[in-house]
Amino acid sequence: MRLLIADRAPTRVGIRMALNGSVEVCAEADDAEHAIRAAKREQPDLCLISDHIAGDGLAAIRGVTRAAPGCAVVVLAQAHDADYLLECVRAGAVGYVPGALDAERLNRVVKAAANNEAVVPRSMVLELVLELRGGGTGADALTSRESQVLGMLRRGHRTSEIADRLAIAPVTVRRHISELVRKLGVENRAALTAVAPPAADRAADGGVQET
Repeated sequence: MRLLIADRAPTRVGIRMALNGSVEVCAEADDAEHAIRAAKREQPDLCLISDHIAGDGLAAIRGVTRAAPGCAVVVLAQAHDADYLLECVRAGAVGYVPGALDAERLNRVVKAAANNEAVVPRSMVLELVLELRGGGTGADALTSRESQVLGMLRRGHRTSEIADRLAIAPVTVRRHISELVRKLGVENRAALTAVAPPAADRAADGGVQET
């Protein structure tokens, strides 16, 4: 097992210590660009990548999986975020591990990834399944979060406002908007408000308290 660690320097040291030589750390990187270069050069079996890596984290995941197709990417996340989990999976990650990692847990994660297992907390599996189920088209295919975003768009909220109210990243809001455009078969964001189903307003009002 050859491992690429893409994270801040202090965290990389901690990961090395926790693994205690059980795997070969073939490369380290502190930003997205260097992670992709290292993956292409070393062809690691596994990449542990921080969700707060310098540069575009999702682009790093996509780049690493393209540069090293046999590499399993596991995201080390700071918090439970079902939206970001879904984005990571779509980008090519096979694992998402939120919260602090002690040595025992880290070794379990590495072992699971080495055995070609998906590494996702049980508490997030259902959310992932429900989100992925919304991959069709039309109003019936909207997830609850997409309906929330759609309702807020109808009421004139900007991307930054939606992100603040839903406690998600602006890039996640933009991803939801892109999915809404695709699923509802419209040309662009502006056209969404003209075809939004009334149910979206109810979903949004139920999920976010307007002030």
